[in-house]
Amino acid sequence: MKQPAQQPRYDNVAFTDLLHQVSAMYTGTKKPHDYGTGEDYTHTEVHLLKCIADHPGITVTEIAYDYAKTKGAISQVLKKLIDKDLILQKPSQEAGDKRIFLYLTPRGEALNACHIVYDESHSGETMNLLRQQHSPGEVDIAYEVLQTWLICRRKVHERRRLSRKAAAKQK
Repeated sequence: MKQPAQQPRYDNVAFTDLLHQVSAMYTGTKKPHDYGTGEDYTHTEVHLLKCIADHPGITVTEIAYDYAKTKGAISQVLKKLIDKDLILQKPSQEAGDKRIFLYLTPRGEALNACHIVYDESHSGETMNLLRQQHSPGEVDIAYEVLQTWLICRRKVHERRRLSRKAAAKQK
């Protein structure tokens, strides 16, 4: 006899609520912080730096897609990073290609290294508590599920963005 399908432990609303709680706890403050360089930076600034460090030559459009933000919003933060001599822009060398690629400066690399040490120390405390309650395999699965969720969410976000853009053109 076939077993009835189990109800998911987390329905869509509960899962979304959990993600919002995690997000609010993590990004709850916009207060700048010293990550070990003697200067204060916001979490948004240091995580955009890490994104560029992880993907040298990334473009504003690619970052906007990854973060589900507008190019304008990302550009505002990037301008601050340029003004602070943390990133530099290099235009494409291909004829007709208007893309601008982003790279860390030596100051940006130093801040990124300090940020990684800071996050390892501070996030490590929470992760160590988590690892006391879950096996490495369970932690890996949770991480993989969240990575997949981000990929799916980006696709939904992009589809909705394109739909709004098409609807605006029809008006």
